[in-house]
Amino acid sequence: MKYLITESQIDRVVSIYLNNQDFVIYDNKKKFNNYIYFLNSESDRESQISVYTNNAFGEVRNWVFVNSDLIEELSTFFSIDRLDCLNIIKMWVNNTLGISDSTIWDGPYDYRLMVNE
Repeated sequence: MKYLITESQIDRVVSIYLNNQDFVIYDNKKKFNNYIYFLNSESDRESQISVYTNNAFGEVRNWVFVNSDLIEELSTFFSIDRLDCLNIIKMWVNNTLGISDSTIWDGPYDYRLMVNE
């Protein structure tokens, strides 16, 4: 059986998919240089998504870093391009964490996905 998902529904479907991943959310709750990590399991040291919430001066940043494997998985599974995928993830992170706005960082920042203790 074949299902067709319209463009207007794809963000909702991807959001439901992300909700069903049951990510473990780890917040190291530092006052400065704080990160919130979305992990597949508690023992993971590499996150699927990390959010840099405050910088060293305590200023709010809300920079979102997404694991390239997750982007590839979603892009392939839902047949959407990389930019649309990142925008949907950004909206999902905003809704999940209750933040008003975040910025997606799309580049070679894999170290931001490593959980710092």
